[in-house]
Amino acid sequence: MTGRIAESVSLLDGTVEAARLSGNAQALGWHLLSRSFTALAAGDLETALGTAQESVDITRGLDDSLVSTYASVALASALVETGEPGRSIEILLATAGGEQLSRIASGWRANYFELLTRCWLAVGQPVEAEHAAERAAIVAGQLGLPLADAMAHRAAAAVALDQGDPARASSRAFAAAAAADEVGARVEAARARILAGCALAQLGDHERATAELERAVQQLDLCGAMRYRQQAERELRKLGKPVHRRTRPGKLDGSGVETLTQREAQVARLVVDRRTNPEIAEELFLSIKTIESHLRSIFRKLDVSSRYDVARAMEREKSVR
Repeated sequence: MTGRIAESVSLLDGTVEAARLSGNAQALGWHLLSRSFTALAAGDLETALGTAQESVDITRGLDDSLVSTYASVALASALVETGEPGRSIEILLATAGGEQLSRIASGWRANYFELLTRCWLAVGQPVEAEHAAERAAIVAGQLGLPLADAMAHRAAAAVALDQGDPARASSRAFAAAAAADEVGARVEAARARILAGCALAQLGDHERATAELERAVQQLDLCGAMRYRQQAERELRKLGKPVHRRTRPGKLDGSGVETLTQREAQVARLVVDRRTNPEIAEELFLSIKTIESHLRSIFRKLDVSSRYDVARAMEREKSVR
C-alpha cells in the first residue's frame, strides 16, 4: 500500500518458502494470497494469478473459511486485470458473501466494492456498478477511515466517468487521491490521479490532465508499480504527450559507468553521497536486499571491490563530462 513493492516481494518470497517448508497449509495460503496482491501491484500478472490460484487450491476445504475467502478475493482481483471481469464477479459474489460482500472484514469491504464497481463497468452493467459504488460509500461512511473513503470516492469517480459526467468524476477522483495520501497509500493515490487525469481530459483541461497523469507516472515508477504506470502513460499518449521512460538499460557496448542501468546509476550516485544501504533503500522505495543486489552488479560492471572505488569511478565520469 505504501509503495514499497520490492521490499514486499522480498519479504513474502521468504515467508512463502518458510510456509512450504513447515507444511502449514493455512500459513501458506495466507502468504500466497498476500504475494498475489503484491505481484498485482507490481504488474506481474502471471505471478498474481499463479499464487492466488495456488492459495485457492490449498485452502479449499480448510476449517479456516477466512483464508479461503481472501484467497478467492485475490484471484478475483487478478482476473479483472487479465481481462476476465465476468469471472471476477462470479468469484466475488460466490465466495465473499453475495452483493453485500458480507464475508469481507468491514475495514476492507470498500476496497472490494470498488473492485466490483470496475468489474460491472467492464461487462457493461452500469446499474450494478452504481449499486456497488453506493455500497462502498455506505461502508466508508460507517467506518470513517481514510482508505475506505479513498476507495468509495474512486468507485464513484469511475461511475461518473462512465455516465459522462467528467466534472463529478474529477472531483471524486481528487477526493480519493487526497484520502489515500493521508495514510501514505501511494499506489492507490496515484491510481486515483489517473482517473482524475482522464476526467480532466474529457473536460478539455489538457494542461491539468497532463500534470496529474505525469504525477501519477512519477509516483508509480518510484513504487515499482509498472502496469499502473503504463496505464497512466497510455493516457498521456492520448493527449499527444511524449512519454520518456524512467529507466534505461546500460550500454552493452559501453564501458565503466556507461554500462550501468539507470537504477544502478541512482544507487551509485547515492553511494557517492555516502548513503548507507538502508538509507538508499528508503530513498528509492526498495528493499535492502535489492540494493545489495544492485551494488554487486555495480561492482562487477565497474570492476571494483569497494564503495570508495564506486565513488571514485562516478566522480571520474562526472569530471570527464
